[in-house]
Amino acid sequence: MSLIYRTLPILFASLLLIPAEPVGAAETAETILIRQALEKDRSGRRRGDAELVVSSYDEDRFIVYDAAGSIDGRGWSVLHESLEAAEAALETDLEQRRYDIKRSVVFMNVWKDKAFVTTVDSGAVIDAASGVRTPYKQNLLWTFRKLDDEWLATGIIVALGDSTAGHAMGRVEATDVSEALQEHATEWSNGSRSGITGDLTEEVVIVDAYFSSNPAKWLIIFSNREEIDEWLDSRLETVHYSLERSVLHAVARGEEAVAVTRDEVTATYSSGEARIVEQRVSTWLLTRSGGSWQVDWAWWKSKPFDSGATVLR
Repeated sequence: MSLIYRTLPILFASLLLIPAEPVGAAETAETILIRQALEKDRSGRRRGDAELVVSSYDEDRFIVYDAAGSIDGRGWSVLHESLEAAEAALETDLEQRRYDIKRSVVFMNVWKDKAFVTTVDSGAVIDAASGVRTPYKQNLLWTFRKLDDEWLATGIIVALGDSTAGHAMGRVEATDVSEALQEHATEWSNGSRSGITGDLTEEVVIVDAYFSSNPAKWLIIFSNREEIDEWLDSRLETVHYSLERSVLHAVARGEEAVAVTRDEVTATYSSGEARIVEQRVSTWLLTRSGGSWQVDWAWWKSKPFDSGATVLR
């Protein structure tokens, strides 16, 4: 098994994530730079050059997550909690196998200095000792940030599936993560802007998933904490939120965690009697700083899977 990529049976590899339009249709200087970073990773794997691979990663923050063949965040966990851990696993992996692979960029969403990308790798893995080639296919979700005019990967979610894999069974193992997310919900109900954003990293990214398991329908709506602060300044003057939250999944490795919550959100507008109630599921990637858990990436309004969810929407 690959130590940096959790390799799953070929069955999962056929779950393609179809973009709303061809990626190249809106090629920009930023998407070209992101493609170059992705090519460094792919080329390094083909050559067995770990240094080239990690040159496309953010040395200050890089995490590898394992989706275990699911798009449902309740199946996700932290595989490598730092660049150092990922690089050590990669070096071991490349001593044992080579990756004769092609990489297809399926979808990109770029907003200011943040981006996420879905890719499909296909080809063969070659055993270094025997030379035996094994068919290989992998769906990946990447997170990026732009630093000093260079796009660097901050995370990879490997073994990504779609809703045809069905729902995942969440587990709440990290009770401190669960408690932090419950406190975050309380801050929304209290209308505390500083309380809400105090639970976020400065570089936090919020993605609206529009209740879909198809990443081509997802959209980055906030690219840092400052943007959320500015939005809440005006928003909380006109809308009062009440959140009832259940934590469905919370797992951690070291200082990194993944969680999924289900909320009933009630929004009451101060201008009149208008009141909106919405059920939503959210997926959270968190990091611990100064002893406290903070949200680094979040997918609001994730697809609300149940045991009958089998259609990509």
